[in-house]
Amino acid sequence: MKIRTTFIFFFILLFTLAGLNIFIGLLLKKAAQSVEISQAEMHALDSIADDVVVSSQWQTRFARTYITNKDRRRFEWYKNITDILDGKISRPSNYDIEYWDLVSGNLTAPPKDTKDGAESLEDRFLKFNVTPIELNKLKEARIHLAKLSVTEQIAMHAIIGEFDDGTGTFTRKGKPDQAMAQRILFSDEYSKGNADIALLISQLKNMIDKRYGELISIQQIQSNKLLHFNLNLSLGIFALVVFSIIFLQQRYAVRASKLMNFVRRIDEDGLKNKAPVSGKDEIGELAIALNLMAEKLDSAFEKLEEKIKLSESTLIELDIERMRSDKLLKNILPEVIAKRLQNGEETIAEIFPEVTVLFCDIVGFTDLSAKLGPQGTVKLLSTLFAELDELAETHQVEKIKTIGDCYMVVGGVPKRDALHCQHIAEFALDAIKLVERLSANLLLPLKIRIGIHTGTVAAGVVGKKKFSYDLWGDVVNVASRFETTSKPDSIHVSEAVRVRLGDDFMFEDCGSVELKGKGAVASYFLLGQKKEISPLIQI
Repeated sequence: MKIRTTFIFFFILLFTLAGLNIFIGLLLKKAAQSVEISQAEMHALDSIADDVVVSSQWQTRFARTYITNKDRRRFEWYKNITDILDGKISRPSNYDIEYWDLVSGNLTAPPKDTKDGAESLEDRFLKFNVTPIELNKLKEARIHLAKLSVTEQIAMHAIIGEFDDGTGTFTRKGKPDQAMAQRILFSDEYSKGNADIALLISQLKNMIDKRYGELISIQQIQSNKLLHFNLNLSLGIFALVVFSIIFLQQRYAVRASKLMNFVRRIDEDGLKNKAPVSGKDEIGELAIALNLMAEKLDSAFEKLEEKIKLSESTLIELDIERMRSDKLLKNILPEVIAKRLQNGEETIAEIFPEVTVLFCDIVGFTDLSAKLGPQGTVKLLSTLFAELDELAETHQVEKIKTIGDCYMVVGGVPKRDALHCQHIAEFALDAIKLVERLSANLLLPLKIRIGIHTGTVAAGVVGKKKFSYDLWGDVVNVASRFETTSKPDSIHVSEAVRVRLGDDFMFEDCGSVELKGKGAVASYFLLGQKKEISPLIQI
């Protein structure tokens, strides 16, 4: 009876502590969920605040484009942005930072004129736990945005000869004044207004992040306290189990205790000792079994040590080879694609709806290579392509391949990049400067031609033994043909490229050019980035 009572006491105590451990675990889970909810709310509020800045930037872009080419769509899209912010029309499900890029490129439809589920920016903001100070800061940014909108509407109406009659409506007719419109939208005061909005939103996000940071810190402190308590409780349960085993063993199993001492000595003195217990009962049989086990373990450990030494040497060699293969794979393929292949993907093929492709080659390469000879040609290409590789990394564009003297890069693949077209343009301008510098240093008549086009491509890995990451699609062919029809040390671009870069870069209209399979298409030469913008510039 005494043994049974003791066992019952220990079992009840253990089950009680285990139940408490489970309860603390549930509290820990709830605390972790609170932290996740707070983090999600903070990110959501930051995203809502970012909508103000993004809307301001796109309204500026549409207003400037409209006063340049009077494209009515830009005016309608401008109004769509305001209506979405005010909750007059519903926000598209795919409305994000790249949405208007896709609309401009005719890759997605503009917002529908429907109020189903429409919410103003303030209503979305008030769904969360916000303070009056944060709400006032958002309203202050919205007021600044409204003032900028008035300025933009004055400029957009002036371009078609409509002017404010003093009541806030544009019913007074007059002569279209493009110069005034450009002066308004490219003025320092207008730029400062955009900067003020960005500053206010930055201050708002700082308030939100600070408040939620303090809340999350408190929640994490509470979670840590529960975790420490639960850890101590687990240690207590473990100690109780150990104590129960030792207590029961010492109290009710003396002969078993001797065997336990023998087991402990095995760890201290090795496996050569024999159990100090004999007999024909179960404990004696257990002692014999332990002696046999010790002998077999001793033999097995010796063999295991030999295998471990051999395995360690093999693992070191395998690790060295793995590092070499990883480095080689990342030199052949983009790092993101290389990781996907290493993770077991066998077929990698994707559609990228918005990318920019660039081709460049050396002018007169055949004659130049004949003069330099094989070694000189290889040395020249190695020097040039190494410099272009560094340039590609600097401008965050991806080198695809080289074919002879032709060098191909792409922006927006495999990593999505909203500024892919700008990065390719900056790469092209720097490539021209690079070749001019190499030509002067090497005393060679070195010139290159460059062609650029933007649009949708398919990209993927081909081959099983010799991998190659490549692009396919009409964009690739058109970019190549723009390169072949370019001039030495010139950057020949399509209308799609000019539209995307018109706000920040200068172009020379070179009329239409005949492209194989395309007929006559508009083409331009990229001249450089705009340093100063005059009200009279025609884009």
